[in-house]
Amino acid sequence: MSSQITESKICITQGDTLPIILNFHQDITDAVVAMQVRDENGALLIDKKVTEHTDALLGKTMLTLTSADTSIPVGTYQTDMEITFNDGTRYTFYPPHIGKSACFCIAKQITQEEKI
Repeated sequence: MSSQITESKICITQGDTLPIILNFHQDITDAVVAMQVRDENGALLIDKKVTEHTDALLGKTMLTLTSADTSIPVGTYQTDMEITFNDGTRYTFYPPHIGKSACFCIAKQITQEEKI
């Protein structure tokens, strides 16, 4: 895979799939994990929500960006991820530092299906 996730940036090739494995180390039963990607004008480009978890009692889940999700124009955007628990408590966990922002970079795809 040609994707990379750091503390402040997610980079992926346009049209690729990216499974993001998340471990919260606490019970996340009925919690919603959400990720959004927006352009510089605030327009929503990607909106993902996870409600079914790999192992909710152990805090394990996966957020998967599909090929359809990442087939947006090449560029650098803003992103974050948050978790909302069933009591309404909400925490932004990515980027992991308060006051910092995270970039979501889409790199140019070279290999593409030819349209005939």
